[in-house]
Order: sequence, then C-alpha cells, then structure tokens
Amino acid sequence: MKGKRIAIIGTYDTKALEMRYVAERIASYGHEGILIDAGPLTGPGTPVRYPNHEVARKAGWELERLVKEGNRETIMAAMAEGVGAILLELFTGGSLEGAIGMGGNQGSSIAATAMRKLPIGFPKVLVSTVASGNIRPYVGETDLMVMFSVSDLVGGPNPVSRSILGNAVAAIVGMVEKGEPIRITERSRTVALTALGNTEAAASRISALLKEKGYEVITFHASGAGGTAMEDLIEQGVFGGVIDLTTHELVEEVVGAGAYVPVKPGRLTKAPAKGVPLVVSLGGLEYLCFGPRETIPRRLRKRKIYMHNPLNANVKASEAEMKKAAYELAKRLNRGRGLIEVLIPLRGWSVYGAPGGPLYEPEGNEALLRTLKKKLKPSIPIRELDYHINDPAFASACVEALLRMMEKQG
Repeated sequence: MKGKRIAIIGTYDTKALEMRYVAERIASYGHEGILIDAGPLTGPGTPVRYPNHEVARKAGWELERLVKEGNRETIMAAMAEGVGAILLELFTGGSLEGAIGMGGNQGSSIAATAMRKLPIGFPKVLVSTVASGNIRPYVGETDLMVMFSVSDLVGGPNPVSRSILGNAVAAIVGMVEKGEPIRITERSRTVALTALGNTEAAASRISALLKEKGYEVITFHASGAGGTAMEDLIEQGVFGGVIDLTTHELVEEVVGAGAYVPVKPGRLTKAPAKGVPLVVSLGGLEYLCFGPRETIPRRLRKRKIYMHNPLNANVKASEAEMKKAAYELAKRLNRGRGLIEVLIPLRGWSVYGAPGGPLYEPEGNEALLRTLKKKLKPSIPIRELDYHINDPAFASACVEALLRMMEKQG
C-alpha cells in the first residue's frame, strides 16, 4: 500500500516533542507526517515542512509584522487562516489524505479552525487539553473528531499522553486507510431532510417513502450543527431537493437563546438562494431547547417546561418569539428564486406541541400562522393540512409536494 500523507498541526515552540512523536507514530504505519508550525513565536530553522513564516504569508502577513502589530486575536486568526490555506492547497492538489492537530486553548483553536476548511468526510482529528468542556466552537458543523488529552501537552510525551496521542494516530491512520469518503452518485436524486426526536416519526416515514421511489435521503438532526451542515452542503450543490421538516433552529436563531442555536446564522437561506426545490414545515418551532433544568435562563423558568430527558429541557416559546420566527421565515423564503411550498400540520408541530401535549398553546401557533400568511409572498403556496406533523398522511403530503416540484424543475 502506498503511504498516505497526514498533516500534523501544532505550535512547534511549545509542542515540538509531541508533534515529532506523532510524526514517528505515523511513520511506523508506513505513512508520512507533514509538520505544519502554527506557532507565531517559533524561531527560524525549525525542522518542519511548513514553518510559521510560510503559514503567516498564506494569510497575507509577514510573520515579523504580524507579531509586532497584531494582537492575540489577530495573530491566531491569521495563523489559522494560513494553516487552512495550506491544508486546502494540499487537499485540492491530491497531496493530503488526513490531518491531525493538537494543542491547548490557542493551539486547539488554530488547528480546529484550519481543519474545518476541509470537506466533510475528510479524515481530521484534534487532540486537545480543553476537549472536556464545550467543544462546539471547535467542531462547528463539521465531522472533526476530538479527543481529550487527559494530561497536559507540556514537556514532551509522558505515559498518559503517549497513549492518547498514539491512539489518536491509530484513529487517523485507520481513517485514511479504511475510511469511507462521501459518494454522491446522482445529485438530482439526493434529498436533504431535517428531524428531531419530536418529529422523528414523520422523518422516518418521509425517508422510507423517498427511498421506495429510488431517492437517496440524508437526514440532519436540527440541533444547531446539523442544520448548519445541511445549509453548507446545499450550497455545495449536493442535493436535488430539500424537505426542511424541522425548522426548530430558526426560532432559537432569531431569539438568540437555546442549546440549538445554529452554529452559523442563515438557516433556510441556501435552498431558496440556489433554487433547489424546497418543502418547508414548522417542526419544533413552538419551543426552545436547553440542557439540564438548571441551564434554563431564570427569565424563562415560569414558562411551560417539559424535560425531554434529564439533559434536555424543552421550553415553550412565547407568542412574540413565534411571530418573530414567522417573520424571519417569510423574509428568507421570499428571497427564493426557485420552487418552494410551505406545508402546515394543523394538529401540532411536535410530539409535545400536539393538542393535550405539555407544550400545547394554540394562541402562539395561531399568531405564527397569521404572521406567516401576512408576510409570505403570494407566489409561495401555504397548504394547511388537518394532520399532526407525525401523521403518516402528512409525511406523504411532504413527499408528494417535493417530487412534484422536482419533476417540474426537471
């Protein structure tokens, strides 16, 4: 087997011994480690493929000027941009099969930001001293694999870090040797779909119906990262159609609160902009998600609350918040230049929001619908259906609407 090329990203001034250890472990498997120094303070003559001054130049800086004129934020952003540019250059040139980064707060931020430039499906691993906390800023909407280093990465490998780094190398080697790249064989027959546990029954039925008709379905969990990842893939031209069944992330985006705020703003923007046939529904738009009960902001604790599980609280959105979500939904769909249809299940938009459910408040639903009808341009049809969102008949209606639009578009 021909050796694979794996980028090794770190700040060489503080992580030289760890980076060299990782390179040795990669070489022991018959592969090549490409050392990239992301540290702005390493001196000249560093034995790496890409020294820090080259990294800085990729971001449009001379290293000396960057260190002299830039503050910490500017320096880190520039080094991350430079490493990302190198990774993309190697990847697009067919000279890179994997990437592994390591670091503390700063090194992890630089490496993660750079590796997020690589496409979904490309092998990428981060070993971080801060991975036991909130890692969303590092992972974003990508498939970056993150490992907690357990011990600090200072002073060279120790019995613990040798094991962790060795396992990380084994993981990246396994990915580059045996991993499965994303293969989209026919874009026109690939459909994106959004779901949450509250709309899973509908999503499963929609997926089954589409697969019966020969379509490939990629479902995204509407938990902030999932919706953002879908938007990115829509922009890349992966899908021939979209059923955005579960638009829950939009209410958290416009309210600016909740555990599922999109990683990047812009839910429900890419399909309209690209003219991809789009069916939209209102799954989960009537509540906000938080973590354990104690994470709910005090100002919201008098609202209706239902614990989805011990780590996930569903909090009823206010009427004003739902109207705001409707206004933003209409605004984004109105910019569309393709075929769009909105399907509204009148008997509830989630398991908990059904009549008799713990989060059922018809006044908020009605306020959202009034706003949506008022603001949505006449060329976008709204169909109100006397079903719950998880009713099989509603799933069938979503599939019928999408296939009709896809056929019309050709």
